Amino acid sequence: MAFRILFLNLPSKDRIIRRYMCSYNSPTFLYPPTELICLAAIARDRHKHEVCLIDAIAESLTTEVTIQRIQKFKPDMVVCLTGFECFEEDLNVIREFKKTMPQLEFVVFGHYPTEFPKVVIEESGADFVLLGEPDLTFDALLSFKAGEKLLSEIGSLAYRNEKGEAVVSGKSSRIPDPNELPMPAYDLLENQYYSEPFLARPFGLIQTARGCPYKCNYCVRSFGVKLTALTPERIMEHIHFLIQHHGIRSLRFIDDTFTATPARVVRLCKLMIEANLNLEWSCLSRADTLNREMLQWMKKAGCKRLYFGIESGSQRMLDIYDKGINANLALQNLKYCRDLGLDTVGFFMVGHPEESTQDIRESVRFAHNAGLSFIAVSGLMFYPGTAMFEKNKHLLEFNIYPYFNRFSDPRLEDRKYRLEKEFYRRFYLSPRFMASHAIRLLKTRPGDFFRNVRSYLEYALKPSNSKRKDLI
Repeated sequence: MAFRILFLNLPSKDRIIRRYMCSYNSPTFLYPPTELICLAAIARDRHKHEVCLIDAIAESLTTEVTIQRIQKFKPDMVVCLTGFECFEEDLNVIREFKKTMPQLEFVVFGHYPTEFPKVVIEESGADFVLLGEPDLTFDALLSFKAGEKLLSEIGSLAYRNEKGEAVVSGKSSRIPDPNELPMPAYDLLENQYYSEPFLARPFGLIQTARGCPYKCNYCVRSFGVKLTALTPERIMEHIHFLIQHHGIRSLRFIDDTFTATPARVVRLCKLMIEANLNLEWSCLSRADTLNREMLQWMKKAGCKRLYFGIESGSQRMLDIYDKGINANLALQNLKYCRDLGLDTVGFFMVGHPEESTQDIRESVRFAHNAGLSFIAVSGLMFYPGTAMFEKNKHLLEFNIYPYFNRFSDPRLEDRKYRLEKEFYRRFYLSPRFMASHAIRLLKTRPGDFFRNVRSYLEYALKPSNSKRKDLI
């Protein structure tokens, strides 16, 4: 029996990118909901169900208009991913949908649903929660709906039983080999909505690996520490599909650490060069995974930009974060990127209770000395499921629903936003940045340049403790 299954990127008052490992505001760019179209491929290609994607964020749909769109498709099931700081809002929206359309079954996944599945079911009215890496659990759930499997046989699942009670069955588990999964349903995307700053359009996004083998104590990883990866040959199939169906001219590899296995990167780059793709692309990296040979191949294959979770330029703070990286080595490797003409973006965190004024100064100095093209600075957040949360929860006020996650001492909460804004000002308003990057960007990408300048000014002119939106 074929079902109609809707994959929904939930509406929000903000322009949010939701991912399993994080969620963030994105006023100047937007990524496609890759995790949703991965599940859509399982429903369509393995189970032959009719599928549809509604990206309410990309289309700027209100809750009311989204309800109308859902009712027009008439699905049997709706699948959605929740975010982090928008978690309460997401559950409220699902509850509103469930109230309006009680016959629909709602399936929810994400980091917080995995950590707090009963709360999701009780507060949102959702019927099922996929725990952890969702693909195989969703596959099994669809087999259950087809009468081919018992609900009790499915691990990594929470559900509402006949009495309306939330039941958690098993713990989350990992997929041994992502190469065995069907290709994400990229064809469901309305690709004109998606972009990354200073990269050509049309734009595509591919996740080539899941998990992260590093032990940073603040990080929510994409499903766990075990790294599982697509082969370079399988990645090329994804790339060719995106070129054929969306005509992409640029690409983002969205892995937690794309360069974790340098030999795989080099092999992929050689295949890209052989195929003469003429694509520019970006990826997320760690500075201690770089070497000159790999960077040279990346440059030849069209790499334009690398993002780095630097977090701090202070070795003392890096050790507190269990980053496992040497600041001097990171600085040297970032300079290799600059020497090759690769753009570099550094992510920094501020506001740890033990972080000193000297630590902040070292981070700003590091950003300048590394020749970073851009930075993104965020106030430190402590998320359940991480070692840092467990170590510091005595300093926090956390509640999952209604949602709040903050320092108990409001002075610490205000301080991290002041430091964030100060860091931005010291970097972006410095003569060094203006001379090295701003003029070049104005000449080469004026549209993106002015959009990002406007976003920065809107943020910079607000009160010192105001929360930012992403500026790059």
